[in-house]
Amino acid sequence: MIPAEYESYESHVTVACVNFEPIVGDKEATLRKMEGNIVEAALQGANVIAFPEEALVGASGCAGCRSEGAPCATHIEIAEEVPGPSTERIAELAAEHDVYVIFGMAEQDPVDPGRLYNAAAVVAPEGVQGTYRKLHLGTLPWVNEGITFSPGSELPVFETRYGPIGVQICFDFWFNPELTRLLALKGARLIVNCAGTFRGPGKREYMVHTSRTRAQENLVYIASANLVSQPTAASSYSGENLTTSQRESSFLGHSTIAGPAFPRFSHVYAEAGDEEEMVMATLSFERLHRIEAVFPWREWRRTRLKATSDLIAREFQNLY
Repeated sequence: MIPAEYESYESHVTVACVNFEPIVGDKEATLRKMEGNIVEAALQGANVIAFPEEALVGASGCAGCRSEGAPCATHIEIAEEVPGPSTERIAELAAEHDVYVIFGMAEQDPVDPGRLYNAAAVVAPEGVQGTYRKLHLGTLPWVNEGITFSPGSELPVFETRYGPIGVQICFDFWFNPELTRLLALKGARLIVNCAGTFRGPGKREYMVHTSRTRAQENLVYIASANLVSQPTAASSYSGENLTTSQRESSFLGHSTIAGPAFPRFSHVYAEAGDEEEMVMATLSFERLHRIEAVFPWREWRRTRLKATSDLIAREFQNLY
């Protein structure tokens, strides 16, 4: 049932997604809070623990960055290189509890300290594996990541004893489905989406169903970990005056673990609510590959893609 290239990996993995609210302006307190969640998840049997986008520092608008048109001094100060103090500290806990931890942070470029990335750090029991840097950045009235951060340029997979794991961040996942497909084609069977998704009309359904859809499209497991509760503008590092609508705006929560459950192509294994909490699910790769055994989409995709290109070439020749 398990393809040969995956036989050396564990056949099951227990994933935890944390609905998480950073303590904005206090990275040390936030780190202690993350450590508490990691210990609790490990005690409950989690193997992979996922936190949201910018979990270490908070996702927010920043008047300082917007005014300067570049990362402000405060953002540069809270950012860290990887490996760095926070990732090394999480690595000690990961080693102690034999878990993998993926969490959002502001990463500082090791060559250019003024260049920052909206990144997700991947920490293994053996140490810090690296980061995924968000590729697609935007600027909205309450979020200015396109000003604060520089875009990443790579789509890595990270080697674990559960097989290759892919990582995406929010907009990369919700609006760029080709990235999930590329990670699946690179061998990832579990993809973690570190999200900072706001509340809004229909957003809960959108978040849960998109996680299910990405999983179904690629026959992989998806773990979307989302920020919760934190008022967006209230998390501003600059202390700017807030409007009522800005104060009421907050993050959705509803962290979701989804994927195939043979014979179903699409299934929600766990979903959090709109407050801080942790949800978990034990996922079977044997069950995942059972669907591929009867629905080998990779094989069909390549064959049919070649057949389609041959047909187009013939039709083109017939025109001339």
